[in-house]
Amino acid sequence: MPLSKSVAVGVAGSNAVGLRLFTAVSSIWGIVFGLIGPFYAVYISRISGGLEKLGFAFSLMVLVQSAASYSIGRYSDKLGRKPFLFMTALADSSVLFAFTVITETYQIYILQAVLGITNAVGLTIKESMLADLTKREKRGTEIGKFNSVVSIFAAIGMAVGGLLAEFYGLKYVFYLGSAVILCSTSLLFFIREPAEEGK
Repeated sequence: MPLSKSVAVGVAGSNAVGLRLFTAVSSIWGIVFGLIGPFYAVYISRISGGLEKLGFAFSLMVLVQSAASYSIGRYSDKLGRKPFLFMTALADSSVLFAFTVITETYQIYILQAVLGITNAVGLTIKESMLADLTKREKRGTEIGKFNSVVSIFAAIGMAVGGLLAEFYGLKYVFYLGSAVILCSTSLLFFIREPAEEGK
């Protein structure tokens, strides 16, 4: 087999493994945010003390997300995707835990701003990673499969989250989500980005 073809096959195989690992990590995160998703607004509305404050908190998150997306995409092209995935996993884990101890409205605003950054990372890097790890001729199929799998796990998380919240309380769901996200970052070490293949 010619050397160039051998290298191409090796890279393609590595990308397939990377895609499976990225799907696994994203599915774990999907479960976590499924656990929390239906109860998130309810939980922080209790702390904020008013629907208008809750609305402002979510607006702040979206504005920060919008402002951060371009820079995150630009620097991920230069520095790689994985550093941003590690950053957002650690930040999300910390924020979920912090939601269980805050008591003031301004603290919600701070955490929502941080979530705006991590949401920007999550959305931008997910799309970039999927493009990096899939072949052009099968990209639509692979991305469709990825979204389907992650959505199924998110749905499972929502169902389980309701049971956990009912029997253990909302704070327990946040504790669990924080711990699972933190532990799942170990899988990121095994994903090799295309830029790393020549190393």
